Amino acid sequence: MEPGLSAVPDPIRLVSRVRPYLGDGSSLLIILQAATSILRLGSNLILTRLLVPEAFGVVAIVVSIWYVLVMLSDLGLRAYVTRHPTASDELVQTVWTIRFIRNIFLATIMFVGADFFANIYSAPEVSPAIRMASAFILIEGLTSLGFLTNERARRVIRLTLIDFVKFLFATTVTIIAAYFLRNFWAIIISMFVSSVFTLVVSYTLVKGPPIRFRLDREHVLDLWRFCRFVIPASMISIVLTQTDKFFLAKFFPLAELGKYMLASALAMTILTVIGEYVMRVFYPRFAQVVREAPEKAADVFYASRRQVTLLLAFGAGGVIGGAELIIRILFNDNYLGAGFYLAILCLQPLARLSSVPAEQALVAMGFIRITLVANILRLAWVLGAAPIAYFQIGPLAVIVVMSLTEVVLLPFFWWHLHRRGLLKVSEELFIFGVAAVGYLIGFGGNWAVHAAINAGLIPAF
Repeated sequence: MEPGLSAVPDPIRLVSRVRPYLGDGSSLLIILQAATSILRLGSNLILTRLLVPEAFGVVAIVVSIWYVLVMLSDLGLRAYVTRHPTASDELVQTVWTIRFIRNIFLATIMFVGADFFANIYSAPEVSPAIRMASAFILIEGLTSLGFLTNERARRVIRLTLIDFVKFLFATTVTIIAAYFLRNFWAIIISMFVSSVFTLVVSYTLVKGPPIRFRLDREHVLDLWRFCRFVIPASMISIVLTQTDKFFLAKFFPLAELGKYMLASALAMTILTVIGEYVMRVFYPRFAQVVREAPEKAADVFYASRRQVTLLLAFGAGGVIGGAELIIRILFNDNYLGAGFYLAILCLQPLARLSSVPAEQALVAMGFIRITLVANILRLAWVLGAAPIAYFQIGPLAVIVVMSLTEVVLLPFFWWHLHRRGLLKVSEELFIFGVAAVGYLIGFGGNWAVHAAINAGLIPAF
């Protein structure tokens, strides 16, 4: 066939033309995260009409138990592989072996202890779902570390596209399963399918070093020197991230926990964007600068993330101000009341726009214990403020205290940034100034709609 008659485009040439416009992948990451957020909202609109709030409460308990077990043995492998000077095949294989052994142990505990864990939450009906979820941990242990090595190599575009495809696949499975099952098993099944998808992709599309069972003594000791600060920090994170869910499960109906988890899912949209951007774009870039040209670290710290940070700050502020209106528009009457949870939960991602880059930058510069110290301070705040809030006001006040944890810790990170010559007060103030503008717009929209309803201009909804 003559070249001029070919109707099939050359994929390599097409990629070579598009690639320069994608830059470091941060733009694509934000675009696809925004698309994911919109699609997730649409998915939630469907699921809240197919499932009752109790279904989301059951899933919240399962995820909480899974999270606690994983965090009890968290080794900080993602940060360790990214910041390591070489990340050789031998090191990656040693890390994979350690994670594999750990995950077998955790999966066994979750499966055998399902009844015990369910009784802690006073929800024995959740026990079968907990046993099913133990498979997620086992599958993760079998997954290759290709995602980590590709992330270290700053292949943001590839990883972002894979995540988006996985989300579309898992969402489709969830909706189909919910349509036929009409219970929490629909979400559990989709989580299992998502885990299998990640396993397959890790050995095909994001290939890393060949998998070998290896326990190199030098690398094991080096990992221990790194994770000895990460493990206690992760244990503290359990208290910081699970206390709110435990209080709701203990003192409120399962349906109320379901409303809280729905609000958490919306807030998690912003948190996910922040986390993925920092760990996939900012942290690898900043770690590379620290390794190769540390004198440029101060210039890179704010400049490399300014536009994304301001965009997210505006969005978080808008959600806080208009949370009640968002819930009222998106969901049916069964989920009214989730607006309060959404507003207070979004305080955390707003604060993390400043704290997470600071924490990861300090880790990249070699101050590994900063994570442990920060979590100790977070724990001190919770242990000091939560009991007072509970006895003076009630269980809901504990939720507010938990949501303020990251806000309270901001001065700590700013002080450390100042000590390392990274802090720019004007940049930090600008971030929260943009968030305040977003809040006023969201609050104004919420007030205007309520005023219109009270005046009879529009029907109540």
